[in-house]
Amino acid sequence: MQLNLENHKANIFEKNSFDSKKTSIVFLPGAGMDHRIISMFRLEDLYEEYNILGIDLPGHGYTSGPIVDSIRDHSNFCIDVFNKMDIKDPIVIGHSWGGLVALDLSTEYQNKMTICMNIAYPFLVGDMLLDYAKGNLDQAVEFLTKYGVYKFPKTEIKTKGFGTMGSGFYGRTKGQIKSPYGTKVVEDDPEREIKLYPLKRLFNQSEKEISSIDLKSCNVFRLTDDQINNLKNIKYVFSEKDKLARFNPENDLFKNSDIDNDISILKEVGHFPFFEDPDLISKELVKIINLK
Repeated sequence: MQLNLENHKANIFEKNSFDSKKTSIVFLPGAGMDHRIISMFRLEDLYEEYNILGIDLPGHGYTSGPIVDSIRDHSNFCIDVFNKMDIKDPIVIGHSWGGLVALDLSTEYQNKMTICMNIAYPFLVGDMLLDYAKGNLDQAVEFLTKYGVYKFPKTEIKTKGFGTMGSGFYGRTKGQIKSPYGTKVVEDDPEREIKLYPLKRLFNQSEKEISSIDLKSCNVFRLTDDQINNLKNIKYVFSEKDKLARFNPENDLFKNSDIDNDISILKEVGHFPFFEDPDLISKELVKIINLK
């Protein structure tokens, strides 16, 4: 679905046919990613009652128009989409950086529920990753998968490719990896590169520095004390083996949360549970949503 907004032509992916009478579940992908993360979730049990939508944020996937560089600007973009589609009280699910957008959005727009997956707060991104993201997306994605992936899925996940840029647009020929930024030879573990392909290819964007812009916005994003005190209908999903966004029960973000009921910790997965164990994260999301 393409929407003509005031400043953007927004791409909204429909996992099932949109029905204005249903509550909408809206996915916000992580830094540099696009709507295709939905392909890794198994949410058929929700189709009858909910619309399942994925938003390509500005500069990501098929959404065109000016790039925005703050969490709040992305929240405002989502609000424009919701108003255009007449979406009321959505369930917003954000992963990593997208989880910060979802968190901020919950303070600006009335949601039925917000689910923040694999977030840190504050989410401080190191200089090395920022440098990689600005100069070579392939290096940045390698960093994220090195520290973010704990295990590979039991079965290969197939995703459709599209777009003009991104680490996923490489071909493998006798050990050579051809990316948009040149050709490299993977000597240490070429099979690892093959196994990571379904995840790496999700890092696609219309501008080379989108990942850098997204990650920089993590460093400066803060909620006010009043916003934190007034958070409601927020659920959090963390991963036991996540090295990029660890759960800290002492975080101010959870001061008004019911730790037992509002926070889930997935066992034996890292920062990308939808890649590592799609069944595990999908079942957890269905359980959370059905307990609304």
